Amino acid sequence: MIFTSVAFLVFFPLVLGLYWLALKGKEARLALLLIASIIFYGWWDWRFLGLVGLVTGVNYAAALVAGDARLSAAARNMAMAIGVGASLLVLGFFKYFDFFAESAALLLARLGGRADFTTLEIVLPVGISFYTFQAMSYVIDVRRGDLAAQTRLDRVALYVLFFPQLVAGPIVRAARFFPQMDRDHHWSPRRAALGVRLFILGFIYKALLADNIAPIVDQVYGTGAGAAPLASFDGVSIIGATVAFGAQIYFDFAGYSTMAIGAAALFGYYIPRNFRFPYSALSIAEFWRRWHISLSSWLRDYLYIPLGGNRRGAFATQVNLLATMALGGLWHGAAWRFVVWGVAHGLGLAVHRAVAGQIAALRQSAPDLVRFVGWALTFWFVMALWGPFRAQDWADAQAALHAFVFLGPTEGQSIGWVWLAPLAALAVDHGLGRWRNKPWRAATLPSPVYWGAWGALAAIALALYPLQAAPFVYFQF
Repeated sequence: MIFTSVAFLVFFPLVLGLYWLALKGKEARLALLLIASIIFYGWWDWRFLGLVGLVTGVNYAAALVAGDARLSAAARNMAMAIGVGASLLVLGFFKYFDFFAESAALLLARLGGRADFTTLEIVLPVGISFYTFQAMSYVIDVRRGDLAAQTRLDRVALYVLFFPQLVAGPIVRAARFFPQMDRDHHWSPRRAALGVRLFILGFIYKALLADNIAPIVDQVYGTGAGAAPLASFDGVSIIGATVAFGAQIYFDFAGYSTMAIGAAALFGYYIPRNFRFPYSALSIAEFWRRWHISLSSWLRDYLYIPLGGNRRGAFATQVNLLATMALGGLWHGAAWRFVVWGVAHGLGLAVHRAVAGQIAALRQSAPDLVRFVGWALTFWFVMALWGPFRAQDWADAQAALHAFVFLGPTEGQSIGWVWLAPLAALAVDHGLGRWRNKPWRAATLPSPVYWGAWGALAAIALALYPLQAAPFVYFQF
């Protein structure tokens, strides 16, 4: 079920009405949210409910053992390893089996062996990358002593299945979510207004912006057998389409995250922010503090720091950065171009870390110039790497990078300057970011004018939205 689909726009008000009007008491409302979450996920394909149930059950049992202080450290560590291992096994089989099988066959062919391989053509379950990471973080946090293991399976199931953020995040930490289950939630007009506003804003990001930017991108980054190769376009068109994709994926994913946060707020639950205007970042490190914040912090806390972080010297720190970002790239998709994308970002982080002292010194003498150069280099670097991320194959990935590095080719098919519209949308969105976060409150304008403006924006988004709801980009990951 997609947030922008007609089915969800019927399902959500019904659940919300039952939650606040028909049910009283914390336990009844928790049960409703769990049932609604099961229906929400099963709407796509009920068979995969067994898979998410397996991940939930194994991590629930593993956490009970991992959190039992009466047991030995070895036994508790083994329980954590079983929970994490089972989650990784499920993720690896459904998402990466064909990728590794194909890669192994190609390696054997280069070594002189047979290149035959068989793919299982496995259907990738929606949201598997998100709910497996969320389940793993629960059992790891229990073993670390950051929270107590839950004795009730239904509570763990709701944590994993909570439908506003189930299929595309943000990834929520158990230590933040379980205390919210224990509260007796009361209707708050202020919180409800915030939830509605966030949901409408996310819908506008998705329906009005992302889905209308997509055709610009698809003119160059086409799919299917009849699509023209990227190298057949001129450099300006390649760069423009790549920048447009940077805008599309931001508005699409930030749109989903914002809708998820708004939907959760309407039930009285808090989900942390996932995007903070990332294209305004002055360095690649700052970009990753602003982009997909829940994944960035997850990779830091559950991968980078356990690998050693920055505690074992400069060289080990750089290796840990590269390893973390390479695996982060692979998390995004089962293809080597995603690994290259992650490694390139890791290299960017490593270089920034190495020269951070010199940048700080320069900033003392020419702060405005250093800020502008930092922003321009970061924006160029991030946009250039969206090319391999969006490309369909290595040839297109190389063509995209060639266009950004050499500003060419000078001849080829052209899409004109239509890509400036997505760039302008990004500039307006990021430029108004601070203003939106402060004055855009119900007290700023008379209520009828305020809500009338939001309603008009939502109506425009609905009018421009296709009749067939388009999946969110991150549903593929």
